[in-house]
Amino acid sequence: TTVCDQGQTMGGESDIAAERRATARAEWEAYWKIRDIDSRGTFYPRARYYVHKMFDAPASWFRETIVEPLHAKNKMPYYQRELTRVPEIDDCGVNDKACYFEANEQFRLDKMVDGFILQILRQRVDRCMLYNQPNFNPCQKVIEDMEENELNFFIKYGELGAEADVRDAYMKQKHRMIWERRHPEVMAERARLYSDHKEKLANGEMDYEFWKKGTFFQDKKNLEPPYEFHLSKSTLEGDKPLSKDWQFYKKVAQDEEFAKAQDAKQHKMPLF
Repeated sequence: TTVCDQGQTMGGESDIAAERRATARAEWEAYWKIRDIDSRGTFYPRARYYVHKMFDAPASWFRETIVEPLHAKNKMPYYQRELTRVPEIDDCGVNDKACYFEANEQFRLDKMVDGFILQILRQRVDRCMLYNQPNFNPCQKVIEDMEENELNFFIKYGELGAEADVRDAYMKQKHRMIWERRHPEVMAERARLYSDHKEKLANGEMDYEFWKKGTFFQDKKNLEPPYEFHLSKSTLEGDKPLSKDWQFYKKVAQDEEFAKAQDAKQHKMPLF
């Protein structure tokens, strides 16, 4: 089965394409207005403005009058293939090999699609930060979308390895739900911090330390002892030890201020 793209009409132009075209036309008109204002009272810049305008006027007229209407009239609708969902792994019988195979193939396809979605979100952040640097405030929404999707992707697929299948992901989900039930106070604190973060974001305040405690190489999961020349795990993994001191967690359990003191040693460099 196929579904038609949202806002798309048969043989016509989508609302999104029309909006982008109108935005591009307004930006082009604003460009010529700036050129006109900057060249007033001058000789060579004014002459260059008229020459450029002379070449641009017929080309813009031909595109807006002939090319764009033809594209809008003859544009074919975009269809996205919608695959029929098969039963999930929790619906399969213990010895149902066929059901397990279909659920595993569906899991692999979902992982691939989620990976491409995350890649697109990262590209949006890169383009936004490159365009608006050094002011990253206009990129708050795209950064928030990317960080949330990275977290969700890690929750579902993280630390499973390349050879993991749908049963591994199912077991990970089961263990995560058990852990959340055993630690309701931790989940309540997470919910409170997340709510405060969303409230700050709605007020125009982007607290990037909510997602990244400092820059990427200062994250605790990336810490490595200075006396070793090899990494304990791949940089793509996210469960590196906080410390190789075997008494570290014992000290944290005995003294609450010890963890705060260790965290204070982390030099934070916020982006906003």
